[in-house]
Amino acid sequence: MTYCSGFFSSPWDCTKRNIFLIVSISFTAIYLIFYFLNSGHLAVLTETKMETENILHKNIISKFKQFLWKENGELRAENEKFRNKTRSTSTRSFKFIISEKEKCRDKTPFLILLIATTAAEIQHRNSIRKTWGNESVVPGVEVIRLFMLGLESKGPNEVILRESEQYHDIIQQDFLDTYHNLTLKTLMGMKWVASYCSGASFVMKTDSDVFVNTIYLIEKLLRPLSPAPQNYFTGCLMKGHKPIRNIKSKWYISEEEYPGDKYPPFCSGTGYIFSGDLASKVVNASVTIKFIHLEDVYVGLCLNAKGVQIVPPPHQSLFNIYKVPFSPCLYNNIITSHHIGTNEHIFYWETLQKEKHICQTEQKGP
Repeated sequence: MTYCSGFFSSPWDCTKRNIFLIVSISFTAIYLIFYFLNSGHLAVLTETKMETENILHKNIISKFKQFLWKENGELRAENEKFRNKTRSTSTRSFKFIISEKEKCRDKTPFLILLIATTAAEIQHRNSIRKTWGNESVVPGVEVIRLFMLGLESKGPNEVILRESEQYHDIIQQDFLDTYHNLTLKTLMGMKWVASYCSGASFVMKTDSDVFVNTIYLIEKLLRPLSPAPQNYFTGCLMKGHKPIRNIKSKWYISEEEYPGDKYPPFCSGTGYIFSGDLASKVVNASVTIKFIHLEDVYVGLCLNAKGVQIVPPPHQSLFNIYKVPFSPCLYNNIITSHHIGTNEHIFYWETLQKEKHICQTEQKGP
């Protein structure tokens, strides 16, 4: 009598049952082995994946912090250049592309002309070089001319580099050259003076569309002040001006940017004069003064923070923020006239030099 007898009708049926049981048990065993192996593997993978994600997360945070911050907490220049598509919020993190740091070597200029310009204004620069920006404009007086530029959005400009190599009168930093970055442009010029030419007696900041009677400026205004006084700042004085809250205005500024209801005294950015010692003081003040894009107002804020009082010009007619109708005798007795075209720079200057001797000698200035 066999073990399978009684339930199965034949030994073959018993054999089939045994084979089925063996296969089922084997399949179950293999499944369980693979299950536990795979579960362990998945656990390892999960643990590895989590660890990898943590590392990537840490790296992302680290790179983001590196992108946003320098070791001393300043915004990185790369980040600022991105932000500058609208406006900048930092005044310290930009580097010189063109510096002309040897320009003051072995000489102490009486006057430095800082002229705000853009890359496209090639003809304006050439006209100024030939006329009121000529560094030999007054014999025996050391004058240095510098055109101030930012960076075009498409990167370094080969034409500008060649122009710089030819004339050595361009300085440039790596902020975007936009209207909202005029403050950065002016601070660049002041930083240059403070860094490379701190012994200069006087500095004038002006724009490329301004006519400057440098002869009158030097002979009638600045020479009588020699030796140069400390904390001297003058120009077209603006007092009691309030922030413009009309968003359509070119000079609009939000309450968030400037919450005050009145600006401190400042001079129009079309043309102002200051003693060389003030360049470093304005740069130092800019470290703590919140950036605003209104360049002349911002300089006024820096002066106010340093306790510097602006000196009113001897006559209000010397510094003009509008275009003065041309007359040789009239232009012979002013310092600035605004909204001047390329050809007008040359025509006004040449006519002034030819006919100034026939003008009345009565002086409207000091």
